[in-house]
Amino acid sequence: MEYKLHTFSNGLRLAFKQTENTQIAHSGFFINAGSRDELPSQVGLAHLLEHMLFKGTKKRNTNQVLNRLEVVGGDLNAFTTKDKTVVHASVVKDHFERCIELLVDVTFNSSFPEKPLEKEKKVVCEEIDMYLDAPEERIFDEFQEMFYASHPLGNNILGSKKTVTGFSSENIFDFVNQRYFSNEIVLVVVAPLKAEKVIRVCQKHIDGLEIKSGTVQRVKPQTNTVFDVVKQNGFSQAHVLIGSEAYPLDHPNRPALMLLANILGGPGLNSILNLKLREKHAYTYGVDCSLQSLTDSGFLTIYYGTDQRNLNRSRKAVLRELESIRKNLIKPNLLKKYKTQFRGQLIMAEESNSSLMFVIGRSLLDLGYVDSLQIVLDKIDSITSVQLQEVANDVLAPSKLSYLTYIPK
Repeated sequence: MEYKLHTFSNGLRLAFKQTENTQIAHSGFFINAGSRDELPSQVGLAHLLEHMLFKGTKKRNTNQVLNRLEVVGGDLNAFTTKDKTVVHASVVKDHFERCIELLVDVTFNSSFPEKPLEKEKKVVCEEIDMYLDAPEERIFDEFQEMFYASHPLGNNILGSKKTVTGFSSENIFDFVNQRYFSNEIVLVVVAPLKAEKVIRVCQKHIDGLEIKSGTVQRVKPQTNTVFDVVKQNGFSQAHVLIGSEAYPLDHPNRPALMLLANILGGPGLNSILNLKLREKHAYTYGVDCSLQSLTDSGFLTIYYGTDQRNLNRSRKAVLRELESIRKNLIKPNLLKKYKTQFRGQLIMAEESNSSLMFVIGRSLLDLGYVDSLQIVLDKIDSITSVQLQEVANDVLAPSKLSYLTYIPK
């Protein structure tokens, strides 16, 4: 991908990609620290930290933080994943420096005041309650808890009400000091600006920051025993998650597995599982097959909701399709169509400059490089029916599948 990489005096990196035919500048700090980096006593701390970034800095109170970009029509936001914290903003290009100055301020100069912290704990507890009422989200987290048993990747990003209410400002400062390393942070800018201006503006606000360097130490998760768990919940529908161990980010078979997941249950309404479960049998409103890959692990999941009366029939229908794709080679003409569809989805996704920002940030932190779209497309084009079948037999073998099912009480 054509982007410019610049390293500041403190070790923090800037990745810039110039855009055209737009007035919007997208910027974000990608920090290689997330919920998997928490100690057992810190579960939920990385997410609470992310909330507190907007609750006051050394020179701004909460209202001043929240209004700084809003008054010029901009947007400021953040999120936490298992291995990342991302603070990002979008503004009209004329206000680019205002945006960078604020992002630097909230990311590196937040004061985490105790009084707002007590209020924000209540907000996070409300978020936890909302999550508990969302089975399509809850089942993914509970599956990961079982899948990554006794490993930090199995911890819920939100934490629990018990852990969240026990945190102090000192706990947050400690996490920042122990996990925020300059060489593990990337600022990504995707904007209709010249590289010289972007570097000059960013250098003005970043070069003086005192951030220590270091290395993120992580323990690779071990493969766990498969499971088939059924739980009663107060939902009106049954919810099903079928999953298996998959490939990490740099595995050579990952592109083939990405294509396979798209064929089975990607966003297209013509995916195999959607045609069978929804269009043919009307067992579900929607079905999804997705692949999540980290630097040291990965898993593939199939999710759908259904009436409890159709629970066994829908499961058998899914397993029949998985067996078929393991046993039968996809015919050349059909594989060509699948590749064309996936290529089109990838090309359309790159039309979003904000999405491009996220791709660059994650890839640089995880892999140290960003593949161009053409390289990705070439990898997709090179996949054969035999390779897809081999990947299907490796990842979707019956002995490797785990199940988590929610049924109504």
